Amino acid sequence: MYAPFFGFNRVPFDRHLSPDQLFRTPALDELHTRLEYLVKTRSLGLLTGEPGSGKSTALRRLRDSLHPEKVRAVYLHDTAVNPADFFRQLALELGLEPHWSRALGFRSVQQEIVRLVKERHLTVLLVVDEAHHLRPDLLALLPLLTNFDWDGQDRLALLLAGQSGLRNKLRLAHLEPLAQRISVRYALPRLDRDTTRLYLEHRLRLAGVDRPLFSDPAVEALFSGSGGLMRHIDALAHHALAAAAIRHSRIVDPDHVLSAAEELRQ
Repeated sequence: MYAPFFGFNRVPFDRHLSPDQLFRTPALDELHTRLEYLVKTRSLGLLTGEPGSGKSTALRRLRDSLHPEKVRAVYLHDTAVNPADFFRQLALELGLEPHWSRALGFRSVQQEIVRLVKERHLTVLLVVDEAHHLRPDLLALLPLLTNFDWDGQDRLALLLAGQSGLRNKLRLAHLEPLAQRISVRYALPRLDRDTTRLYLEHRLRLAGVDRPLFSDPAVEALFSGSGGLMRHIDALAHHALAAAAIRHSRIVDPDHVLSAAEELRQ
């Protein structure tokens, strides 16, 4: 609705970006390096961050960097389930017939992981998103997936990704075996003021506009209103651009950001 007014060739804050268009901060680059290490060493990792902090971006970047002939990646996100349902989901993603018995389902998953590793010579990566919803009794079973044979060899890489409360859950005494096995830990930080400005400029360039559209006070208002969370920046910036276009303003000012914030609260 505002694209022609500002000269965009696409909506600038759309979520659908190709891998090469993703905004890369030093924090996201560091995280990607750690995740590559996790896959290479078949380790257990923990990625936490507030909603909108960039976890999905990081997971997409990791997925797109994996070689399908070397890594069998499995992604689960429906995590508010009991252990039996969790392993049925995992079996389905691995192309197996799910069992109604948790024990049989767990065993079939183990056997398939061994087959992929030994016969197909693949690294198996299990990404559990929204892991803060996992029940403690299910979390307690996960170490058995990573090492379940007498030879002590790690069979798969496991990444738990979720909101910050997941760290607190892992401090429960009976989850200490899982917590001790985590070798890659990363908490995604929020964007700071300068990076927020760079992020806005990056998204505008992708949409075909290489000139400033947000005044300095508007950038400050966006940073304050979003708390440095990319998803919130996207929503605020999108509605602020719409508010500016409606008022025939070629520059987004703090009043437009305030209007956007009020609209999002409705």
